[in-house]
Amino acid sequence: MNERIKRIVRLFLAADCVILLIYASVNYCIPFLNSLVHPVRYIRTDEEVLHVTSLSIDQGEASEHPVALVRGTKVQLLDTNGEQAEVEFNGEKLTVPASHLAKTLEECVDTPYVYPRRLINLFDEKDGKLTAESASKGEQLEVVNVSTNDLDPTTGIVKWYEITKNDKRYWVPGAWVETNEKRAVRNYGTNVSYTTDWNEYYGKDHSKDAYIDQIDYKPMIKPAYDDNVMPETVNAYHVSMENFISNQQELLALKDHTSINALVVEFKTDDGIVCYESSVPEKYLKDPSAAISPQITIEQLEKDFERFEKAGYYMIARISVFRDPVFASQNPKEAYSNADGSPAIVNGVAWPSPFSRKAWLYNVDLALEIAPFVNEVQFDYIRFSEYSTKMSGDLGLDFHNTYDESRAAAIQGFLMYAHTKLEEQHVYVGANLFAWPVVMRDDQDIGQFLPAMANAADVISPMPYLDHFQYTGQTPQETIYSFSSLVRTQLDALEEPAKYRTWIQGYSLDPDSVRQEIDGIHQAGYDGYMVWAGNGDMEILRYIEPGLQ
Repeated sequence: MNERIKRIVRLFLAADCVILLIYASVNYCIPFLNSLVHPVRYIRTDEEVLHVTSLSIDQGEASEHPVALVRGTKVQLLDTNGEQAEVEFNGEKLTVPASHLAKTLEECVDTPYVYPRRLINLFDEKDGKLTAESASKGEQLEVVNVSTNDLDPTTGIVKWYEITKNDKRYWVPGAWVETNEKRAVRNYGTNVSYTTDWNEYYGKDHSKDAYIDQIDYKPMIKPAYDDNVMPETVNAYHVSMENFISNQQELLALKDHTSINALVVEFKTDDGIVCYESSVPEKYLKDPSAAISPQITIEQLEKDFERFEKAGYYMIARISVFRDPVFASQNPKEAYSNADGSPAIVNGVAWPSPFSRKAWLYNVDLALEIAPFVNEVQFDYIRFSEYSTKMSGDLGLDFHNTYDESRAAAIQGFLMYAHTKLEEQHVYVGANLFAWPVVMRDDQDIGQFLPAMANAADVISPMPYLDHFQYTGQTPQETIYSFSSLVRTQLDALEEPAKYRTWIQGYSLDPDSVRQEIDGIHQAGYDGYMVWAGNGDMEILRYIEPGLQ
């Protein structure tokens, strides 16, 4: 190779080196130097979100708009004067208090104590089960461990804290607690209204204590799962497990000629019978065979549900919770009890107590067993018996109220636990309730207070069946419109209420009356309904189908 060519090669090599140096400077050195001049910081806040304002100039006029910075948000520090700091986030320059900036993500989640917003039970481990140990509203719990992996970057909520109490370690969901006692005992339900009729039976302060002081009204963000999308409008028909198994072809065809796009299928009946081959009862019952009527294997049930979901159906599993004579008879200490300790028979059956944490665990474990293949779990009979109220007289029953809770607090507590567990599985939580607590704006002493339930569940479904309002003189449309409008006034008191999807009566009605019920829902500004017709027999469905167009 002659000298001329060698010189050219050397020039090219030198040029390549220069280019590489420039590239390295641009991509590594300059950002490194910039990080020294404008270091990365993370948003640290006692609450989940720090709200600031951004100032912008548009055509010579200044304007402000709010910016929400969730806990742990990464920003770049531009300048600070000690008390205030200028940072850059998503191309915007913002002013934030310097005390809300942390050098590490660990500093954002680190806290010495947490404080529950209401009475809670502690978990045995992260993602585990409830224990008998509890913590009261505002109680100081020492935090011994918290991980940045548990920080949700979309909400700023720390999912779990490991705490210590009485020299034992437990876990609490971050969504249930505050890092500041003042916020934990704050009244988040200032817009919630209620009647005080039950003060006559319990004392003058009962209603406020039961419906406000013991309830958690801090807005609970409702999930929207990317891998389990809830349709904007859900129109469902309820069927027993037997009818679901026996009539799949007819049910699959519903979408083609009606507005039905969902099914509510019975998984656990009002008699405490589990309708499929379940492994859960053996953990909670001395004689699990009394609770299982295996109409189908869980493997086949999963295949059938997946078939309907692929066909465009939203699939809901109904579980009857606190009307379960099988569980009650085999767990007398968890049931309404007589003076001698035997299970009390109320309205013909034994009832588990909604105060029973074992009853909570049993029903939520059933829900978790089917969670891999359902879109939503709907809990029914989440209440006390209407024949066990103070208005019914002194029945001399022991409800085993271990934690001295109001009935409304017990029902909300169950829903909060169910939601915490099912949220991990990306399954929505639905809750059914009587219509009369809505009308009366209290819990009717059965524990169903609409605002309390709607703050904890994803979907709230009252049961304003027309035969419950037969003396109003209203048409079906007027009845459902009036009721739905009443629901709206109560849900509007919440910042993050559950979705309203009401039940409508499908039995003993002609198609036109069913159509009027649906029109009443639409007139009130809502969409979606669920049709109740007992077991959901096909004869009833065929008759009312013209009203479901």
